[in-house]
Amino acid sequence: MKIAGIVLAGGQSSRYGQPKMFEMFAGQPLYKHSLIALQKNQLDPLIIATNAHLQYQFGQENVQWVIEKQPHQGPLFALHHIMTVYPDVEWFFVVASDMPYMNAEFIQKMLGLINDTYDAIVPTQALRDQPLAALYRRTALPKATQLTAQNKRSMKVLLEQLRVCYVPFDDDSSTFININAQQDWSQTSKKEFNDE
Repeated sequence: MKIAGIVLAGGQSSRYGQPKMFEMFAGQPLYKHSLIALQKNQLDPLIIATNAHLQYQFGQENVQWVIEKQPHQGPLFALHHIMTVYPDVEWFFVVASDMPYMNAEFIQKMLGLINDTYDAIVPTQALRDQPLAALYRRTALPKATQLTAQNKRSMKVLLEQLRVCYVPFDDDSSTFININAQQDWSQTSKKEFNDE
């Protein structure tokens, strides 16, 4: 069974003011924390989904690239595009590029829950679903196709139409902290980012 690891890194970072996935945290660009967590679990292929404007800013990574034809359409469009480009992959582990505490242990725990009775495996924390740190099965593609054709963009709407295994995580787990605005760094214990 093929399981792809995907870093979603095509967002506008409009609230942040500059491409946040390249900000430095704990000695690495932000996107790299998600990539390393997937790499450590030997997921293959490893994919960075981004747009042509951002691609050149990434380092030399041993990954495959999915470049959005129309940038900034959101994660549902990106997931649909990736599933279409990789027809031989059964499961897609999607992780956002702005999660400083993403880690291999979390990825491993989620992979252990893979089960053919589900179309998606989604962590929840404090009653909030985390669709951008989740597994999606190929069986979700027809629904994703239908929604994107209707120009729907919400991952929540997709999940409402799938057989989902929701996985609760402790409220105090830092795994799902994400950086949307400059002040979000206050949630992290160690602010290490460039002022460039």
